[in-house]
Amino acid sequence: MKLNDLSITFHTGKIKECVDFYVRYYDVKITFDCEWYVTIQFQSEVNPFIFLSFMKPEYGSAGTIFTGGLTLNLNVADVDVEYARLKSAGIDFCDEIADHEWGDRSFSVKDPIGNVLCVYSPREIGPEYQKAVKE
Repeated sequence: MKLNDLSITFHTGKIKECVDFYVRYYDVKITFDCEWYVTIQFQSEVNPFIFLSFMKPEYGSAGTIFTGGLTLNLNVADVDVEYARLKSAGIDFCDEIADHEWGDRSFSVKDPIGNVLCVYSPREIGPEYQKAVKE
């Protein structure tokens, strides 16, 4: 699998506290905020694409509650190709492939220690989530 980008999402009930901490001490910008999912961007002259996200556990994929670890968001050129490849390999999916109004088509699997790997390709953000885009 060839990646275009990688970002990390922490599952926490303390989204506001985490975002406030990074804004105050690390001069980050909030790039997406729909209350249950917030993305921040670090300022860097070397790599302008350093992002962290914070997500409420009760808004886990497919209505499940994610209670630990983190999610690695793997941006790929063609999510359908990667889905078919992993499906034919017999991997178990947490979430089957689907289009999402927040701007992606994705599926997810868990690694051996319980971290979620969300494999996605960007899509146009739906009207419901347009106001969440900050940058």
